[in-house]
Amino acid sequence: MDAFTICADSYNPNVLFHYLDDAGYEMKEHSHDFLMLYYAPSGSCTVMIDHTDYQLEQGDIAVISAHHLHGHRKSQSPIFHLGYENLYVKGCPVNSLPVDHPVVTPKRYARQIYSCYRAIMEEQSEKEAGWELMTRVKSIEFLTWLIKEIMPQESPKLDQYIQLKMYDKGTIARMITAYFKENYMKKISVEELSHYTYLSTTYVTKIFKEETGSTPINYLISIRMNKAKDLLQDQTLSVKEVAKSVGYDDPYYFSKLFKKHCGISPTLYRKEGK
Repeated sequence: MDAFTICADSYNPNVLFHYLDDAGYEMKEHSHDFLMLYYAPSGSCTVMIDHTDYQLEQGDIAVISAHHLHGHRKSQSPIFHLGYENLYVKGCPVNSLPVDHPVVTPKRYARQIYSCYRAIMEEQSEKEAGWELMTRVKSIEFLTWLIKEIMPQESPKLDQYIQLKMYDKGTIARMITAYFKENYMKKISVEELSHYTYLSTTYVTKIFKEETGSTPINYLISIRMNKAKDLLQDQTLSVKEVAKSVGYDDPYYFSKLFKKHCGISPTLYRKEGK
């Protein structure tokens, strides 16, 4: 068979995990910055969301949007977990779904949702060639059926209700920018951005430059240099400590970059009190 490639440039779902908790397992309340789903494929179980207990019956799905506390009590029935990020729904915070009640009982698409669950479990069990790809696709399909279940029936098109980051270049650029602002002190490469966005390095650079006018790395350097200027106001910090604080282990390399971007060395910048 000839080799083939799946292009990530036009297909970018972000499934964090999918797994089945055995009966009798308890999970204490905690929170994440991604969307979490609990699915009861058989029997019933009790889940906690924001310190409130909810009963899941067979086929029910608990929808836990980002930053909400959640967990589950010991149960005689297994609980299927799915985690997703990079999901944008109009009018909602990132990684959230607009539900009136955290427990959804599928009616229109219950069969399709259960079919996705069974397909995921079978692929994970058999582990034939391509099983990881199939479980990923089925996990996205599971989420999509849920969205169709809860979306207003008068809305004729899914894209009128939900915006997936994979189709929005501006959103991808904003996601990378936010990632830089939160992680500028860490080692960051274009390869890491590729992994983070599930896009190729070439496509990440192309999209980001189209939207911002700068390459990702140059944009990151600008963020770091601006932060370094603020830190240099603190006379208790050495240039080496400032460099380390903005992601550079080598103070000489940091000084070289600082002078290139700011027109003056860090030491002189501090002396002049700019």
